[in-house]
Amino acid sequence: MAAFTGAILLHRGFDGMGDGLVIGTQDIAQKDQLVLRALVRLLEGGVNIRARFSEQLTECNVVFVPGDWPYRFHAPCITVRVLDPDDTAVALGQTADLTVATPLRMTNVIAVLQSATQRVHGVSQFDPVKGQRALFELLGERTRTAERRRAVVPISAGQQIVFDFVQQLVHTSMPMEVLLSGAYTLGEPHRVSPVEEELIRSVPAHSLRNLLWNLAMRLAQSGASAPLRTGHYRLLRWPDAIGLTAAGHPRLAALLTSRALSYEQVCTSSGVPEATVRWFLEACLALGLAVDEGNAAPAASVKKPPQPPAAAIPPGWLGNLRERLKLW
Repeated sequence: MAAFTGAILLHRGFDGMGDGLVIGTQDIAQKDQLVLRALVRLLEGGVNIRARFSEQLTECNVVFVPGDWPYRFHAPCITVRVLDPDDTAVALGQTADLTVATPLRMTNVIAVLQSATQRVHGVSQFDPVKGQRALFELLGERTRTAERRRAVVPISAGQQIVFDFVQQLVHTSMPMEVLLSGAYTLGEPHRVSPVEEELIRSVPAHSLRNLLWNLAMRLAQSGASAPLRTGHYRLLRWPDAIGLTAAGHPRLAALLTSRALSYEQVCTSSGVPEATVRWFLEACLALGLAVDEGNAAPAASVKKPPQPPAAAIPPGWLGNLRERLKLW
Protein backbone atom coordinates (compact mmCIF):
# COMPACT_ATOMS: atom_id res chain seq x y z
CA MET A 1 0.00 0.00 0.00
CA ALA A 2 2.84 2.38 0.88
CA ALA A 3 4.53 1.70 -2.45
CA PHE A 4 1.25 2.29 -4.29
CA THR A 5 0.73 5.60 -2.45
CA GLY A 6 4.28 6.69 -3.21
CA ALA A 7 3.89 5.86 -6.90
CA ILE A 8 0.74 7.95 -7.09
CA LEU A 9 2.39 10.90 -5.34
CA LEU A 10 5.23 10.85 -7.82
CA HIS A 11 2.76 11.89 -10.50
CA ARG A 12 0.62 14.37 -8.59
CA GLY A 13 1.10 18.07 -8.09
CA PHE A 14 1.33 19.71 -4.68
CA ASP A 15 -0.77 22.77 -3.94
CA GLY A 16 0.49 23.48 -0.41
CA MET A 17 3.10 26.00 -1.53
CA GLY A 18 2.17 28.86 0.79
CA ASP A 19 4.52 31.04 2.78
CA GLY A 20 5.36 28.37 5.36
CA LEU A 21 6.22 24.69 5.43
CA VAL A 22 3.43 22.12 5.33
CA ILE A 23 4.96 18.98 6.80
CA GLY A 24 3.83 15.41 6.31
CA THR A 25 5.20 12.00 7.17
CA GLN A 26 5.02 8.68 5.36
CA ASP A 27 5.81 5.37 7.08
CA ILE A 28 8.43 6.74 9.50
CA ALA A 29 8.65 5.23 12.99
CA GLN A 30 5.91 6.32 15.38
CA LYS A 31 8.51 7.55 17.88
CA ASP A 32 10.21 9.74 15.24
CA GLN A 33 6.85 11.10 14.13
CA LEU A 34 5.91 12.09 17.70
CA VAL A 35 9.30 13.72 18.30
CA LEU A 36 9.10 15.61 15.00
CA ARG A 37 5.65 16.95 15.78
CA ALA A 38 6.69 18.00 19.27
CA LEU A 39 9.80 19.80 18.02
CA VAL A 40 7.90 21.69 15.32
CA ARG A 41 5.34 22.86 17.89
CA LEU A 42 8.18 23.95 20.18
CA LEU A 43 10.01 25.78 17.42
CA GLU A 44 6.96 27.63 16.13
CA GLY A 45 7.47 31.30 17.02
CA GLY A 46 10.85 30.59 18.63
CA VAL A 47 12.84 30.68 15.41
CA ASN A 48 12.12 32.07 11.99
CA ILE A 49 10.36 28.94 10.68
CA ARG A 50 6.66 28.83 9.86
CA ALA A 51 5.51 25.23 9.79
CA ARG A 52 2.44 23.07 10.35
CA PHE A 53 1.61 19.40 10.00
CA SER A 54 -0.94 17.98 7.62
CA GLU A 55 -2.38 14.49 7.25
CA GLN A 56 -3.03 15.22 3.55
CA LEU A 57 0.18 14.53 1.65
CA THR A 58 -1.19 16.30 -1.43
CA GLU A 59 -0.90 19.67 0.35
CA CYS A 60 2.52 19.06 1.91
CA ASN A 61 5.69 20.69 0.64
CA VAL A 62 7.96 18.69 2.98
CA VAL A 63 7.54 14.96 3.59
CA PHE A 64 9.64 12.90 6.01
CA VAL A 65 10.07 9.29 4.85
CA PRO A 66 12.08 6.24 6.06
CA GLY A 67 15.72 5.82 5.11
CA ASP A 68 14.88 3.00 2.69
CA TRP A 69 12.01 4.88 1.02
CA PRO A 70 12.34 4.12 -2.73
CA TYR A 71 10.52 7.16 -4.14
CA ARG A 72 11.07 10.87 -4.49
CA PHE A 73 8.33 13.49 -4.51
CA HIS A 74 8.14 15.96 -7.36
CA ALA A 75 9.65 19.43 -6.79
CA PRO A 76 8.96 21.76 -5.17
CA CYS A 77 7.94 19.18 -2.55
CA ILE A 78 11.01 18.25 -0.48
CA THR A 79 11.70 14.59 0.32
CA VAL A 80 13.48 14.20 3.68
CA ARG A 81 14.78 10.73 4.49
CA VAL A 82 15.09 9.86 8.19
CA LEU A 83 18.30 7.83 8.43
CA ASP A 84 19.49 5.49 11.13
CA PRO A 85 23.28 6.08 11.37
CA ASP A 86 23.79 2.40 12.18
CA ASP A 87 22.02 1.24 9.02
CA THR A 88 24.90 1.08 6.56
CA ALA A 89 22.84 -0.82 4.02
CA VAL A 90 20.76 2.24 3.05
CA ALA A 91 21.88 3.78 -0.23
CA LEU A 92 20.76 7.39 -0.80
CA GLY A 93 20.88 7.33 -4.57
CA GLN A 94 18.71 10.02 -6.14
CA THR A 95 15.58 9.48 -4.05
CA ALA A 96 16.10 12.18 -1.40
CA ASP A 97 16.43 15.94 -1.39
CA LEU A 98 17.51 16.14 2.25
CA THR A 99 18.38 13.74 5.05
CA VAL A 100 18.19 13.88 8.84
CA ALA A 101 19.78 11.36 11.19
CA THR A 102 18.12 9.76 14.17
CA PRO A 103 17.73 10.37 17.00
CA LEU A 104 15.85 13.51 16.07
CA ARG A 105 17.06 16.50 18.07
CA MET A 106 16.29 20.20 18.05
CA THR A 107 19.48 21.14 16.22
CA ASN A 108 19.27 18.67 13.33
CA VAL A 109 15.53 19.22 12.86
CA ILE A 110 16.06 23.00 12.72
CA ALA A 111 18.86 22.57 10.19
CA VAL A 112 16.80 20.40 7.84
CA LEU A 113 13.73 22.66 8.10
CA GLN A 114 15.85 25.71 7.30
CA SER A 115 17.30 23.95 4.26
CA ALA A 116 13.82 22.87 3.18
CA THR A 117 12.50 26.44 3.45
CA GLN A 118 15.32 27.71 1.28
CA ARG A 119 14.63 25.07 -1.36
CA VAL A 120 10.88 25.62 -1.36
CA HIS A 121 11.01 29.38 -1.66
CA GLY A 122 14.39 29.89 -3.32
CA VAL A 123 16.51 33.04 -3.19
CA SER A 124 16.18 34.42 -6.71
CA GLN A 125 13.60 37.04 -5.66
CA PHE A 126 16.04 38.84 -3.35
CA ASP A 127 18.04 41.97 -4.15
CA PRO A 128 21.60 41.23 -2.92
CA VAL A 129 22.63 44.88 -2.53
CA LYS A 130 19.45 45.67 -0.60
CA GLY A 131 20.09 42.74 1.75
CA GLN A 132 23.74 43.68 2.29
CA ARG A 133 22.88 47.33 2.96
CA ALA A 134 20.08 46.42 5.39
CA LEU A 135 22.39 44.15 7.39
CA PHE A 136 25.19 46.74 7.38
CA GLU A 137 22.84 49.47 8.60
CA LEU A 138 21.44 47.27 11.35
CA LEU A 139 24.91 46.32 12.57
CA GLY A 140 26.26 49.84 12.18
CA GLU A 141 23.46 51.50 14.11
CA ARG A 142 23.57 49.09 17.04
CA THR A 143 27.37 49.07 17.18
CA ARG A 144 27.50 52.87 16.98
CA THR A 145 25.07 53.22 19.90
CA ALA A 146 27.09 50.67 21.92
CA GLU A 147 24.19 48.30 22.44
CA ARG A 148 24.96 45.89 25.28
CA ARG A 149 22.78 42.87 24.68
CA ARG A 150 22.12 39.99 22.31
CA ALA A 151 19.50 40.19 19.58
CA VAL A 152 18.01 37.68 17.17
CA VAL A 153 17.39 38.86 13.61
CA PRO A 154 15.09 36.62 11.56
CA ILE A 155 16.12 36.15 7.94
CA SER A 156 13.96 34.97 5.09
CA ALA A 157 14.15 31.30 4.09
CA GLY A 158 13.83 30.15 7.69
CA GLN A 159 17.21 31.32 8.95
CA GLN A 160 18.12 33.55 11.87
CA ILE A 161 21.23 35.27 13.20
CA VAL A 162 22.08 35.97 16.83
CA PHE A 163 24.13 39.14 17.27
CA ASP A 164 26.02 39.37 20.55
CA PHE A 165 26.89 43.06 20.83
CA VAL A 166 28.59 42.45 24.19
CA GLN A 167 31.10 39.87 22.95
CA GLN A 168 31.10 41.29 19.38
CA LEU A 169 30.11 37.90 17.93
CA VAL A 170 27.70 36.61 15.30
CA HIS A 171 26.07 33.19 15.84
CA THR A 172 24.53 31.54 12.79
CA SER A 173 24.39 28.20 10.99
CA MET A 174 24.47 30.04 7.66
CA PRO A 175 27.80 29.88 5.81
CA MET A 176 29.47 33.28 5.95
CA GLU A 177 29.50 33.50 2.15
CA VAL A 178 25.70 33.16 2.13
CA LEU A 179 25.39 35.86 4.78
CA LEU A 180 27.61 38.18 2.74
CA SER A 181 25.66 37.46 -0.46
CA GLY A 182 22.70 39.60 0.64
CA ALA A 183 20.22 37.08 -0.84
CA TYR A 184 17.67 37.51 1.95
CA THR A 185 15.40 39.96 3.71
CA LEU A 186 15.69 40.85 7.40
CA GLY A 187 12.94 40.59 9.97
CA GLU A 188 12.41 42.62 13.14
CA PRO A 189 15.12 42.01 15.78
CA HIS A 190 13.95 40.52 19.08
CA ARG A 191 15.42 39.25 22.33
CA VAL A 192 16.91 35.79 22.54
CA SER A 193 14.35 33.13 23.49
CA PRO A 194 15.14 29.92 25.43
CA VAL A 195 15.06 27.96 22.17
CA GLU A 196 17.57 30.34 20.60
CA GLU A 197 19.77 30.15 23.70
CA GLU A 198 20.14 26.47 22.87
CA LEU A 199 20.94 27.30 19.26
CA ILE A 200 23.74 29.69 20.22
CA ARG A 201 25.64 26.82 21.80
CA SER A 202 25.34 24.64 18.71
CA VAL A 203 26.17 26.98 15.80
CA PRO A 204 29.46 28.59 14.74
CA ALA A 205 30.48 32.03 16.00
CA HIS A 206 32.05 34.72 13.80
CA SER A 207 33.55 38.15 14.42
CA LEU A 208 30.93 40.89 14.20
CA ARG A 209 33.56 43.48 13.24
CA ASN A 210 34.87 41.27 10.43
CA LEU A 211 31.32 40.82 9.13
CA LEU A 212 30.76 44.57 9.06
CA TRP A 213 34.04 45.20 7.22
CA ASN A 214 33.28 42.48 4.68
CA LEU A 215 29.82 43.92 4.05
CA ALA A 216 31.33 47.38 3.51
CA MET A 217 33.79 45.99 0.97
CA ARG A 218 31.05 44.07 -0.88
CA LEU A 219 28.89 47.19 -1.04
CA ALA A 220 31.82 49.23 -2.37
CA GLN A 221 32.55 46.62 -5.03
CA SER A 222 28.93 46.74 -6.23
CA GLY A 223 28.95 50.56 -6.30
CA ALA A 224 26.05 50.75 -3.84
CA SER A 225 25.03 54.23 -2.77
CA ALA A 226 26.05 55.31 0.75
CA PRO A 227 24.85 58.16 3.00
CA LEU A 228 26.09 61.63 2.04
CA ARG A 229 28.57 62.98 4.57
CA THR A 230 29.28 66.72 4.76
CA GLY A 231 31.57 67.00 7.78
CA HIS A 232 35.31 66.71 8.23
CA TYR A 233 36.39 63.28 9.42
CA ARG A 234 39.47 62.01 11.20
CA LEU A 235 40.51 58.51 12.30
CA LEU A 236 41.13 58.03 16.01
CA ARG A 237 43.10 54.85 15.35
CA TRP A 238 43.94 52.55 12.47
CA PRO A 239 41.27 50.11 11.24
CA ASP A 240 41.20 46.39 12.05
CA ALA A 241 43.56 44.25 9.98
CA ILE A 242 40.72 43.04 7.75
CA GLY A 243 39.80 46.67 7.08
CA LEU A 244 43.19 47.21 5.43
CA THR A 245 42.98 44.28 3.01
CA ALA A 246 40.95 46.10 0.34
CA ALA A 247 42.71 48.14 -2.33
CA GLY A 248 42.87 51.80 -1.35
CA HIS A 249 42.05 51.30 2.33
CA PRO A 250 45.64 51.77 3.64
CA ARG A 251 45.87 55.02 1.67
CA LEU A 252 42.58 56.25 3.12
CA ALA A 253 43.63 55.31 6.64
CA ALA A 254 46.91 57.22 6.30
CA LEU A 255 45.17 60.36 5.01
CA LEU A 256 42.43 60.40 7.64
CA THR A 257 44.83 59.71 10.49
CA SER A 258 46.95 62.78 9.76
CA ARG A 259 44.15 65.35 9.83
CA ALA A 260 40.40 65.88 9.46
CA LEU A 261 39.23 65.92 5.85
CA SER A 262 35.94 66.26 4.03
CA TYR A 263 34.70 63.51 1.75
CA GLU A 264 35.61 65.59 -1.31
CA GLN A 265 39.13 66.24 0.01
CA VAL A 266 39.67 62.52 0.63
CA CYS A 267 38.58 61.63 -2.90
CA THR A 268 40.82 64.29 -4.44
CA SER A 269 43.89 63.46 -2.33
CA SER A 270 43.65 59.67 -2.47
CA GLY A 271 42.57 58.91 -6.01
CA VAL A 272 40.48 56.07 -4.55
CA PRO A 273 37.06 55.34 -6.18
CA GLU A 274 34.13 57.20 -4.67
CA ALA A 275 32.24 54.10 -3.51
CA THR A 276 35.35 52.77 -1.73
CA VAL A 277 35.83 56.08 0.11
CA ARG A 278 32.21 56.26 1.19
CA TRP A 279 31.93 52.69 2.50
CA PHE A 280 35.37 52.84 4.18
CA LEU A 281 34.16 55.92 6.02
CA GLU A 282 30.84 54.26 6.92
CA ALA A 283 32.62 51.25 8.41
CA CYS A 284 35.00 53.46 10.40
CA LEU A 285 32.13 55.55 11.78
CA ALA A 286 30.08 52.48 12.69
CA LEU A 287 33.01 50.89 14.53
CA GLY A 288 33.95 54.06 16.38
CA LEU A 289 37.24 54.43 14.51
CA ALA A 290 36.39 57.84 13.03
CA VAL A 291 34.84 61.05 14.33
CA ASP A 292 33.19 63.98 12.60
CA GLU A 293 35.01 67.16 13.57
CA GLY A 294 32.49 69.27 11.69
CA ASN A 295 33.47 72.40 9.78
CA ALA A 296 35.19 74.21 12.61
CA ALA A 297 38.71 75.50 12.07
CA PRO A 298 41.44 73.40 13.68
CA ALA A 299 42.25 74.43 17.22
CA ALA A 300 45.86 75.24 16.29
CA SER A 301 44.76 78.02 13.93
CA VAL A 302 42.71 79.90 16.53
CA LYS A 303 44.72 82.91 17.73
CA LYS A 304 44.93 83.36 21.48
CA PRO A 305 44.58 86.88 22.92
CA PRO A 306 47.89 88.42 24.02
CA GLN A 307 48.73 87.84 27.64
CA PRO A 308 49.73 90.83 29.81
CA PRO A 309 53.33 90.78 31.03
CA ALA A 310 53.86 89.21 34.41
CA ALA A 311 54.00 91.69 37.27
CA ALA A 312 57.47 92.42 38.61
CA ILE A 313 58.31 90.94 42.01
CA PRO A 314 58.17 93.75 44.55
CA PRO A 315 61.44 94.44 46.34
CA GLY A 316 61.73 93.16 49.92
CA TRP A 317 63.93 91.09 52.19
CA LEU A 318 63.39 87.93 50.06
CA GLY A 319 64.30 89.80 46.89
CA ASN A 320 67.41 91.31 48.46
CA LEU A 321 68.49 87.92 49.81
CA ARG A 322 68.11 86.37 46.36
CA GLU A 323 70.22 89.06 44.75
CA ARG A 324 72.99 88.92 47.35
CA LEU A 325 73.31 85.12 47.42
CA LYS A 326 72.53 84.62 43.72
CA LEU A 327 70.14 81.81 44.54
CA TRP A 328 68.17 82.08 41.27
